[in-house]
Amino acid sequence: MFITVMNAAVWVLSLIKPEFPALLALRPDLLMAGQFWRAVTFLFVPPALSPFWMFFWFYLLFVYARALEQEWGHARFNLFYGLGALSLLCASLSLGVGLSNMPLNAALFLAFAAVYPDFELLVFFILPVKVKWLAAIAWAGIALNFLMGDGRSRLAVLAGLLNYAVFFGADHWRSLRAFWRRRNR
Repeated sequence: MFITVMNAAVWVLSLIKPEFPALLALRPDLLMAGQFWRAVTFLFVPPALSPFWMFFWFYLLFVYARALEQEWGHARFNLFYGLGALSLLCASLSLGVGLSNMPLNAALFLAFAAVYPDFELLVFFILPVKVKWLAAIAWAGIALNFLMGDGRSRLAVLAGLLNYAVFFGADHWRSLRAFWRRRNR
């Protein structure tokens, strides 16, 4: 709830003062110059979307985060989100460029899809699609971004997915090994 409310508050304030999100964005040069709040506030800068799509974004962010928090509990969810935020912060500092919170939000969606693969969303409010198929499309986009991107975008992708790898990597590895064993038989 807190993540969604803070994203919504930043969005509303950006409607009043369009330069407001830039004051919160993660910029290593300004962070090192003493603007320490940027280490946390970049998590609450929403994507630039039209008002219709922003409400949809807030709804989905709330559904994903709340479902994971109820499944895992507060401590584990905070560990997942905090690890992702910390890895993005470290990647941004090591690269010397600002990174957005989108890789972290993608990891949040992928975690939701891993825990609730059969959850259905109505795409365009008519077409029911299971989240696992949307996650497959997201994985394809992430892979494309990783393969076609430069070193900075690759590090951002890896940093954004570190928390996902920590939480789900062992399960995926076991599934992959079982798949290869079945295939080889």
